[in-house]
Amino acid sequence: MDVLSEKKQPVVTFTILRYSLRYRYRAFANMGRWIWQPFQTKGLGFQKLMGSGKSFGLIPDFSTYVFLAVWDTPEAARQFFTSAAWSQYVTGTTETGTLWLQPLRSHGSWDGSDPFPKGQPIAAQDAAKPILVLTRATIRTGALLDFWRYVPQARAHLKKHDSALLFAIGVGEKPVVQQCTISIWNDPKVIEQFAYRQSGHKEIVQRTRTKRWYKEELFARFVVIDSEGFFANILDQTKQKIFTETN
Repeated sequence: MDVLSEKKQPVVTFTILRYSLRYRYRAFANMGRWIWQPFQTKGLGFQKLMGSGKSFGLIPDFSTYVFLAVWDTPEAARQFFTSAAWSQYVTGTTETGTLWLQPLRSHGSWDGSDPFPKGQPIAAQDAAKPILVLTRATIRTGALLDFWRYVPQARAHLKKHDSALLFAIGVGEKPVVQQCTISIWNDPKVIEQFAYRQSGHKEIVQRTRTKRWYKEELFARFVVIDSEGFFANILDQTKQKIFTETN
């Protein structure tokens, strides 16, 4: 964590937790426990514990969960990740990994507001580091069938960029209606091409507007400033390819 030692400004963390078969019921119960009683710890602001879906689809993946959080300082996050409260959620995992993120920009709302700190330009020492892209939406009831009909097509377009895509996962707070996609890329130019210019995906984005799929939506980008665990080598360009995976 040397890169974070001098930083006092807010930081965002993204943590993945993968559980063994024996502990999957406990992991699911933890999700329910968190819904009723989110973490209470100094320096923690916005937080979301989310389940995942297989291949970005409707079938839940009970082995994998993610925890997204906004912290006043990196030190507040460090203290929490070594606490007894967090250790209860880590019990039974086969692997975990955390990314430490600096917001670049975001727009839209999540639970009524933009939860992320104001974006900052990428520092010179971080210019070559991967970019995490987050999209989150609450889908209108009347648009659910149309939305889910296009998910396989969107996933197929995403996989066409395996050379630049390091990791991707579909998660959500509530099954079917609240969805979040998180992807990590090693080339910002490819992100722009995929999001706004690639034939097929560009039309899906346009459809979200014309058909008014979303009741609420948010888009955000972050630079990965540090990593650990499952993501330990994601900043090493010679080893990045091991993370090319779409859940």
